[in-house]
Amino acid sequence: MSNYNCDCDCDYVRRHYDVPAEIGRRVIANGEPGVIIADRGHYIGVILDSDPKKRIRNYHPTWEMQYGEMAEKLPLKEWEVLTNGMYDWDDVRYMLGDARHYVQRVWAATRSQAKYRAYQELDECFEDATAMLTFKVRAA
Repeated sequence: MSNYNCDCDCDYVRRHYDVPAEIGRRVIANGEPGVIIADRGHYIGVILDSDPKKRIRNYHPTWEMQYGEMAEKLPLKEWEVLTNGMYDWDDVRYMLGDARHYVQRVWAATRSQAKYRAYQELDECFEDATAMLTFKVRAA
């Protein structure tokens, strides 16, 4: 299985804690199986197999953590969300204006969840949740 993201994912955790953390690696986190899905700086973001809502939870990379093989399939998909309704994906592709600066990468199960996750990450930039109506989403 290939890497899911660039080589920099979880790089700090790998170097600082000397563990094989990377997006897509199976782990046993505090006794429960899951998959690393996010680089959270000093922590790793894990989705537990038992979580029906597929929430990313932060775990310390060495506390009660066992690392396994790479997962066959990720519990979430990576999406790109264009958060400025003035632009379209062609503007991003051809680097027109500042369009590429409005692309947020998120992990989610569906397009709708991707819009919401992007909104959550950038909520201080918008007056209210109606901003999501103008978001455009595509698979990363």
